[in-house]
Amino acid sequence: MTGLDDFWIGILGVGLLVLLVALGVRVYVAAALTGFLGLLELKGWSVAGAIAGTIPHSKTVTYPLSVLPLFILIGFLAFHAGLTTRLFEAARRWVGWVPGGLAVATVFASAGFAAVSGASTATAAVFSRGAVPDMLKSGYGKRLTAGVIAAGGTLASLIPPSAILVIYAIIVEESVGKLLLAGRIPGVV
Repeated sequence: MTGLDDFWIGILGVGLLVLLVALGVRVYVAAALTGFLGLLELKGWSVAGAIAGTIPHSKTVTYPLSVLPLFILIGFLAFHAGLTTRLFEAARRWVGWVPGGLAVATVFASAGFAAVSGASTATAAVFSRGAVPDMLKSGYGKRLTAGVIAAGGTLASLIPPSAILVIYAIIVEESVGKLLLAGRIPGVV
């Protein structure tokens, strides 16, 4: 095959990927199918079949990824143990008396839960259930309330244990432990 043929195969692959996603196919399925069909066309069945059978398995059974389900489990246990409501109540008592104290308390409680769960979306979801009704009842605007919850949720990506930092460490091939330790200072700030 010439370089032009490979180029057009790539263009068709990108088009197929966009089409499948536009049709509502999940992104991972669309990408896997497009990649497999591209390999099949470029390298043949033996290469496409071998790669399709080994690469997904080898990329998902890495040791660093094993911590992610544990982060989720810890967050689940903390939520069902009532840690989130206790964190919110403690932060509310500490700083709730200052102007904007309920918003500050929400951010502090989010940081505390982020230090346990490691997931931004889980932190935002948990505190949207707990803090939003109190903030709205206290007269905070809907936009400010949503902004405080969203900002508090993002702290989980900085404060160890952070699922995002684990995934980033795998991508850049850096030590997960070193990267989590490096996240302590930005997380505290």
